[in-house]
Amino acid sequence: RVMYQDAILGKRFFKGMMLSFVLITIAVALIIFIRYREIKIVLPIMITCMSEIIIILGFAAVIKWNLDLPALTGILATIGTGVDQQIVITDELLKGEKRSKGALKVRVGRAFSIIFVAAATTIVAMIPLLSLYDIRGFAITTVAGILVGVLITRPAYARILERILS
Repeated sequence: RVMYQDAILGKRFFKGMMLSFVLITIAVALIIFIRYREIKIVLPIMITCMSEIIIILGFAAVIKWNLDLPALTGILATIGTGVDQQIVITDELLKGEKRSKGALKVRVGRAFSIIFVAAATTIVAMIPLLSLYDIRGFAITTVAGILVGVLITRPAYARILERILS
């Protein structure tokens, strides 16, 4: 099933999505800054989010997936859960006074046990949506984004934050 969209409407849609993306990025960065009050924590979270978006878009390009509104919504949902997971990692690593490498590794392990369960439940919830054509893009980009996060960007963020804090 192919949907036709007028070129002018497509340009307006693209501009609207870009504006939304910029505003969402600023809002998320501001909220994270208010929470932690340290730019050395805000920047890695935001860089990780941007990296995740690039990887997801790369994945979509490789499988030749058209990014419709549900797919873009899936990317936004993935970024939201990604920031949540990075906050779990950050809060675990900032707990307590002891910041030895061993203590940080234990805390990262605790954070990842939470993240893996959350990721698994979201992926399972997306499986039924794969059969619904109109929102399949949401399910595919959400699952892809969660896998990218759990397998690539969350471990990278945890390692970066460990270095910053040790």
